[in-house]
Amino acid sequence: MELFYILASFACVTAAYVHVSVRDGSYVNVLTPAFAFLVPVAYLLESYHLWLFGPSASPFAYAMIYACYAATFGAFALGYSRTSAPAFRLPFTPAQRSGTRLTPYLVLAAAIALYSPVLYEFKSTLANPRQIYEQTRTGYGVYFFLSTTLCYLALTLFLFRRRIRKLELALFTIICLVFLWLHGSKNQMLVVIFILATYSVYVRRSRISLFRFAIFGTFLAVVALGLFLLTSPYIVLGGRGLEGIAGYSDYTRNGMLVIDSDVAPLYGRLTLEQEFYSRVPRPLFPDKPNDFGALYLAEHFYPEKFLNNQGAPAFSFGPALADFGVLALPLLLVANLLAGVLLKIFMTGLRRYGDPGNFTLVLFVCGLPLIPIAGAFLLPETFMLAVVANILHRIRASPRRVEKSV
Repeated sequence: MELFYILASFACVTAAYVHVSVRDGSYVNVLTPAFAFLVPVAYLLESYHLWLFGPSASPFAYAMIYACYAATFGAFALGYSRTSAPAFRLPFTPAQRSGTRLTPYLVLAAAIALYSPVLYEFKSTLANPRQIYEQTRTGYGVYFFLSTTLCYLALTLFLFRRRIRKLELALFTIICLVFLWLHGSKNQMLVVIFILATYSVYVRRSRISLFRFAIFGTFLAVVALGLFLLTSPYIVLGGRGLEGIAGYSDYTRNGMLVIDSDVAPLYGRLTLEQEFYSRVPRPLFPDKPNDFGALYLAEHFYPEKFLNNQGAPAFSFGPALADFGVLALPLLLVANLLAGVLLKIFMTGLRRYGDPGNFTLVLFVCGLPLIPIAGAFLLPETFMLAVVANILHRIRASPRRVEKSV
């Protein structure tokens, strides 16, 4: 029965993905980041784990969590593909591609300068950035997240320059990847690949066939395995191989753990805490609790790991399920339907104006936020970042020449 729930949900998600692919004319599209995450994590590895060890939760938990996957993915695809929306024009939208060649490099230099105190403090572990990631979970958010945001912004500005040389783009991308590798996070490096893919499809108007999508998927799988070897080699090389990766990928199982638990309905408490506390830097609020939002679930289910500051496991839809119980399903469906409509508005603006601001907003709704703070709905902050991107894009190295008319 558990496998049936997995396969039925996978069929719904795949059908929604194919529908959007046909409508957009490309099998790499706005759903690709979510699809590329869900297929291995929620379906392939979870099915393999089910085959190896048997069910990890009750049949109801499997039905609920996989209904959430299908409903949210399908609603998002429906909201995006079946609605029409006016073009959204951001402030300072440039009339045409402009900007200086130096701006992306200056922004990237600012990112490196911001993160350099962390690199200096942990200089003895530079060969293993995962240790830096594990030792900077508390109190380093300003350095960690803001430097990542500046790196993503630099890449975005580079992509919207008037002329792009392929070799220069490759070198700039490699610099960004190495810089993000020093953060010790696999996901941040993968975001760079998805930014490039989204730019190629929706700005350069490339169309990816099903065959080329299969090649792209194989490339992603190789890259993901490589990132595991770079950041967490003990998982792959520790003698367990794919079994180790399946055990590491506990995203869905943690969500089902919440469903089967005695965590009472919290009536939105975790959601409100996540929205508030995740926005407040700890230097400004030294007494900020460590167990807010989704971290409350980490403390509840993995107290030893939480107390040792070894990281908070992801809980899939766990916070929403803890807040609202079975009502989380219709609430998540409506929220993702509206998110799909919002994506359509920003996409229409991107297609009409071709500006980095709307591109930033499109990335945000696609699940590729330039501000990498998980769990919070950072649309206002992303909107301000999009305006900043347009302002930086308009900066010129020298003023335009004005011809005098006689």
